[in-house]
Amino acid sequence: MYPPHHYGGYELSCQDVVERWRRRGHDVAVLTTDMRVAGVADPPDEPGHGVWRDLRFYYADGDLHLPPLWRRPGLERHNQRVLASTLDRFRPDVVSLWHMGAMSFSLITSLVDRRVPLVCVVCDDWLNYGPDVDGWMRLFEGGRAPLRPAARILERLTAVPTRLPDLAAAATSCFVSESTRRRAEEHGRWPVSGAPVIPSGVAPEDFPRPDEAPGTRPWRWRLLFVGRLDERKGIDTAVEALADLSADTILDVVGKGDDAYRQRLEAIAANVGAAGRVRFSAARRSELSARYRAADVLVFPVRWDEPFGLTPLEAMASGTPVVATGTGGSGEFLVDGVNSLLFAPGKADGLAAAVRRLADDAHLRAALVRGGYDTAARLTVDRQADDLEALHLAVLARTP
Repeated sequence: MYPPHHYGGYELSCQDVVERWRRRGHDVAVLTTDMRVAGVADPPDEPGHGVWRDLRFYYADGDLHLPPLWRRPGLERHNQRVLASTLDRFRPDVVSLWHMGAMSFSLITSLVDRRVPLVCVVCDDWLNYGPDVDGWMRLFEGGRAPLRPAARILERLTAVPTRLPDLAAAATSCFVSESTRRRAEEHGRWPVSGAPVIPSGVAPEDFPRPDEAPGTRPWRWRLLFVGRLDERKGIDTAVEALADLSADTILDVVGKGDDAYRQRLEAIAANVGAAGRVRFSAARRSELSARYRAADVLVFPVRWDEPFGLTPLEAMASGTPVVATGTGGSGEFLVDGVNSLLFAPGKADGLAAAVRRLADDAHLRAALVRGGYDTAARLTVDRQADDLEALHLAVLARTP
């Protein structure tokens, strides 16, 4: 996915880096899927600005999608034609792979066969799960692989690779966090020992520091969650915590995603006596800075090993304290008592206790805001673009 047709921070990070590379004089083409978000229009003349939404993938209507076996070769052949046409038209010096979850790994195999220099920018666990949710490659690779005995014959008949690429030999990988790199090393198909970690970053121009002094913002019992509606994000923990907070507390949930989960959240709110105190909305990134500044605290109650976590950084840049679980990659920059208050995943009472501490202590709020400013100043998208640019140029310099 690529903005404006996207759901999460991974895609926004990619766009941020692409735009900065272009401003530095690099010619960057983006080849992405034909997925469209309902009600969102394509920017004018996207192909003329180097964005092509022509690939198909194994995802539809908000979930993984496996077409019938007889349709999968057609999807794969289409993607192979699109890739070949793009390579012939654009002739890239290096190809940057940002997210291959639910996409055709046969495209990577074709790139390796063509000896195109590759960099994998890994911001979630797609190196691990990608081949398993690839409707074509799972027929030939992995645990079940029902068509493995016929792989070579089918590759000749369809002109679509039935082999996973040798990424260890052919690509250079980097990871958004040490947590993500470690999972790839422990559970992935390709060795990644020694791969660099290049964290994501916040865009200062989108989240300018407010003029107010830290800790002087009046407390109004306004909680904010920003992100995808997904059970792994732990929003239900924040809803349950409303039972232990002031009756004036409002939880604003900003994001799109799973409608069934939203209905469950509304039911939880009613069950804990907080019906009407959980408000759902969506916002463009240009609107988020104001949403952060209007909140007393950002809650980041994720229960899974979050690959990174951009929204706490955005809140920090906006002068808003953070209460979070610090799981996965987010725990590599969230420090309890320094730039956030941490609680155990799934513990609504822990979240409520942390919010009450903030409500009662303006000095603590000021200290966390100052610590957040320091963290956001260190983890910027400009720094991310610098490091990724250097890595891509180094790969290109090593190419014979």
